[in-house]
Amino acid sequence: MRLNNSIDVLKYLIASIFVGVILGVGGAFAAQGFRSGIVFISDYAEKLFAQEPNIFFYLIALSFALLLVHYSRVLINDQAFQSVSDSIYLAHKPNNETDLKVGFISTLAAFFSASGGASIGQYGPLVHFGTTLGAWLKRTIPFNFTPDLYIGAGVAASISSGFGAPLAGLIFAHEAILRHYSHKSILAIATASGISYAVSTGIWGDANIINVSNDQFSLLLILVISFLAGPIFGLIAILYMKSLLLFSKLASSSKIKVLPKYFFGILSLSIIGHFIPEVMGLGTETVTGVLNSSYTLVFLIVILLGKILATSISLNFGFFGGVFSPAILVGAAAGAVVSTFLVTVGIFEDFQQAIVISGIAAVAGAVIGAPICMVIIVLELTNSYTYALASLVGLAISVGYVQVRFGSSYFDVQLLNRGIDISDGRTGLFMTETDILQFAETKFYTIKDSETIEKATSLMSEVDQSELIVVNQSGEFVGKITSLSLFDKKGSLLTSKVIDKDCVFIEHDASLQTAIEIASNFVGEIIPIVQTDTNKAVATITEGAIFQAYLSKQNQTVEMEKR
Repeated sequence: MRLNNSIDVLKYLIASIFVGVILGVGGAFAAQGFRSGIVFISDYAEKLFAQEPNIFFYLIALSFALLLVHYSRVLINDQAFQSVSDSIYLAHKPNNETDLKVGFISTLAAFFSASGGASIGQYGPLVHFGTTLGAWLKRTIPFNFTPDLYIGAGVAASISSGFGAPLAGLIFAHEAILRHYSHKSILAIATASGISYAVSTGIWGDANIINVSNDQFSLLLILVISFLAGPIFGLIAILYMKSLLLFSKLASSSKIKVLPKYFFGILSLSIIGHFIPEVMGLGTETVTGVLNSSYTLVFLIVILLGKILATSISLNFGFFGGVFSPAILVGAAAGAVVSTFLVTVGIFEDFQQAIVISGIAAVAGAVIGAPICMVIIVLELTNSYTYALASLVGLAISVGYVQVRFGSSYFDVQLLNRGIDISDGRTGLFMTETDILQFAETKFYTIKDSETIEKATSLMSEVDQSELIVVNQSGEFVGKITSLSLFDKKGSLLTSKVIDKDCVFIEHDASLQTAIEIASNFVGEIIPIVQTDTNKAVATITEGAIFQAYLSKQNQTVEMEKR
């Protein structure tokens, strides 16, 4: 949207506020409805069984939940459920291609999973639901905004309501999802975050998941401990993410059929839930228990490892949900292990909640790739600048350690495993997803390798080209000849050895990005494009055409940013 006059400015302000209000209200009701529904079902299930959760309780609850999740998959024809990584991907695309049905059902599947007691997170599904709401509004009332504005506003509303942290919602949308800051989009996103918080607290009250006693501690000592514990927190974050990826690889094995996979998921989680019920579900009560020093050192380690295992199984053996909430509990347990150990050896006189908060920020911030957002979450949820400062040091060390040893956030790794590299920026993403055949010339000239050099020279002169594609008797691609290679040569093309069989070529399904990389080492007139399964030339392209294609994608990015 280009703001050329006062009328345009007024339209922009009204449209931005309108988008923010609609998505803010929608995000608040979605987030609170999601959470309240899970709590209601969980409480009802426990009353129904009239006993503490045990292996039979989990067998029944998880089986019923998984049945609903399975039929949710059926409704979308076994497509993959959508998560935060999809929100990031969609925010970088030029056009909103969000499948609204898949988005809504993905959230529903996460709701079923959490209600049944699976160890999953609530914030990931809510983030993508915010994305889905934004996509719906974009289609319903298509203001001249880019899709990422709608997505950012929807995400901000979900995080704001989910955490009770409006500033964190604003920061998370920019830092984790959009990956850039725009002055034109901030009005809609900030409005959505603020409205969502106001509606949530006004109707449902404070949703604070972090309750601390006071901030009366030695800040210098806490900073030193957080600094030293930073690599430990980073290592735990890597352990958590690698466990998720490992179980994903195991579950996706073609040798494992659906029913055995479901059976393993239900049985293993039921056993874990029987012995360590603290690691099941959303884990909010366990986080509170960890903060209040309710567990021994050994049991804290059990919670830490058990949560990683339970979440890895839940997300890969039938159930669906987020990784953010489990990372909070894993981080809290890690911080509590450090604090409890220091009490045991006599460095602390009593349990320090500041180290637990530092662990939460360090692990969760590294997993989601949003360190600034995590500091803001700590600040808003503790109402303490001291706690926020104490968490910053360990968080910075942890994120740096993860970037060096793991490479990126969990969501970025998920996208990389799908062949999507967000680090290349919008232009790079556009080029990666653009088929080179769109810019190729399908009318080109070939000559069989059995023909004579004289015939080839005559054809070049006739069509006014200095290069020809050479094929064999079956029409398969052999190589390329140039007028220079034919100079002062006689006989057949094959026997004269004038065919460049090692010439540069591009596979038919290559992207524009791949074509640019190939063309960077090319010298000549045309580059053959070859169908890989048939080994036949299907088109040609010039360096100039590739360059023009690149410019078109770059201009597309510029126009998107202007809007």
